[in-house]
Amino acid sequence: MALSLRLLRYFVTAAEMGSTTTAAKHLNVSQPSISVAIRELETLFDAPLFTRGAGTRMTLTQFGERKLAEARHLLASASAFATDDVGEADRGLVQLGVFRTIAPIYLPRVLKLAQTRYPGLTVQFREGDLAQLEEWLHKRQIDLALMYDVGLPRDIDRECLAELKPYALLPGDSPLARRRAVSLHELASQPFIQIDLPQSRDFLMAPFWQHGISPDVRYRAASIELVRAMVANGLGVSMLITQSSTAAQTPLVVERPIREVSVIQPLVIARPGDASRTRASELLTECVRGAVADAMRQRVGK
Repeated sequence: MALSLRLLRYFVTAAEMGSTTTAAKHLNVSQPSISVAIRELETLFDAPLFTRGAGTRMTLTQFGERKLAEARHLLASASAFATDDVGEADRGLVQLGVFRTIAPIYLPRVLKLAQTRYPGLTVQFREGDLAQLEEWLHKRQIDLALMYDVGLPRDIDRECLAELKPYALLPGDSPLARRRAVSLHELASQPFIQIDLPQSRDFLMAPFWQHGISPDVRYRAASIELVRAMVANGLGVSMLITQSSTAAQTPLVVERPIREVSVIQPLVIARPGDASRTRASELLTECVRGAVADAMRQRVGK
């Protein structure tokens, strides 16, 4: 039996969707076509790609995980070969991963730029935390990710788009809001609302610890939206690094730079180090760069 791109595409889609029925709808083919393709591949490899357990969710075996990465690589190479002609230069499918907390700020800009500049480009995105994004990159489940570089391994290539510094988040009617910048001591003297997310938690506390300061943590919240809402209601102050989206901006909350803060958080485009770069992924990368640059200009202009 010959190995075809069609079989690989059916297998990859079923693995992504977790269901032959959903994969069939996505590809606009019959469900038996997906099932037959998977059986043909398993016969060819003489090994199961999915576990056959209770429930309808399909789970990849360890062998299936490895073959999924290889199938993605082959399909990406085939896509690059097929779309290198001038007439097809702005077409193709790209899988983009975005760190969940920064998605509202940058993702709409990325999608709008891609839609405007390259209408033939198809962008599928997945939101996740930093650990999930790293895993998806290693498994080739996404082509690139927009995320923070918090100890990314060496086999992940990264391109730094911006170096972000923490800023103070203050109630609009607070006396501190009338200042051009605030100190860590001033923040620590107020009821403090801590963002309680992996990686972000310790990173944002580090400047206080470096100066021997312990803020008066009254509340901990697991979402930036909740932190901003609590500050807007005068429940305390906070410190964040993620920019606010246009929709989240309100006179009830004021952002101010912090005098002593020297730590920075790189915002990067991350890719698997040995992955082939398709024309489509390069076009989307261009849009990501443009979206982040636009957001940076807007922040400076505030």
